Amino acid sequence: MGGLGEPRPRPSRISIAWRGDDDHLHTGARNALDRLLKDAHTEPYAGTEIDLPSWRTFAATRGDHRLTMAGLSPDLWAIGHTTTTTAAVIQQDGTILADAPDSPSLTVLREWLQQWEEAGRPAPATYTPTLTRTGDGWDLRLSR
Repeated sequence: MGGLGEPRPRPSRISIAWRGDDDHLHTGARNALDRLLKDAHTEPYAGTEIDLPSWRTFAATRGDHRLTMAGLSPDLWAIGHTTTTTAAVIQQDGTILADAPDSPSLTVLREWLQQWEEAGRPAPATYTPTLTRTGDGWDLRLSR
């Protein structure tokens, strides 16, 4: 029972780009995570197998501050779009999770996936990183 050598499940976690918009209790992040873990709408991705490095890099180029990365179970990562009231991600196994079938975040995720497919699922090495000065500091931008 819980010996030192036994693996323990890691807690689910979510990394949101809109962290600065969330309250000090991280209520929005916790709500987004709950929407994906409990009673989520699920559907398979219609495309071929997800190439996570390509998808992760492409999603980052969107520059959308609602970009989200989630670890919903051990060794299974998901990337998508969340707000304080909606959530949708695609897991590396190709399963799409969303708060509802008509979720605004799911609409955005589907658009991103379509754009990724239309771009030919570009390899991360095909992007050029650039630091761009902003009012608050620097942003990393990726372009092709």
